[in-house]
Amino acid sequence: MKNNSDLKWMMWRIDKKRQAEPPLLNLVQAIEYYVEKYGQVPNRCEISETWGENLIPPVGMELTRSKCIISGQLLLTLDADLSKQKPLSAGND
Repeated sequence: MKNNSDLKWMMWRIDKKRQAEPPLLNLVQAIEYYVEKYGQVPNRCEISETWGENLIPPVGMELTRSKCIISGQLLLTLDADLSKQKPLSAGND
């Protein structure tokens, strides 16, 4: 990913009590908090290489695995460049 100074990254640490919950539930909780904090829906998430191995992200979100993210943490952002590249369809393809 290219360097974009407009990105507002938010690191989300999954509480130990919630780590046994399904990864999608943890991701949704992080997205909800991001929306409360920034007033926008994030469209990019970076996770560790081992966490949420079968995680399928919500429609419109790009999920990447990174060696830089430790298990139990998520890195979320709204990437305007990503939104321009992949417009969401209304299902009328």
